[in-house]
Amino acid sequence: MTDSGEKMDKTCSCPYCDVEMAKAALPWCQACGVEVFYCPKCHEVIGRNEQVCPHCGARVEEEVARGEE
Repeated sequence: MTDSGEKMDKTCSCPYCDVEMAKAALPWCQACGVEVFYCPKCHEVIGRNEQVCPHCGARVEEEVARGEE
């Protein structure tokens, strides 16, 4: 079970086409070519129009603004 758990940490699903992809390998989905966005707090893949991260609950605009200060 450890091997599958480790694999899940290194992969994620594209929020647009739902194809499994390598996490942070490229700034876009290899299957559909859409630019992929990551939560600035937890670094999980999120939809481009998300205002709140569905993984950690962080408000995306607030986290980006804090990073720019």
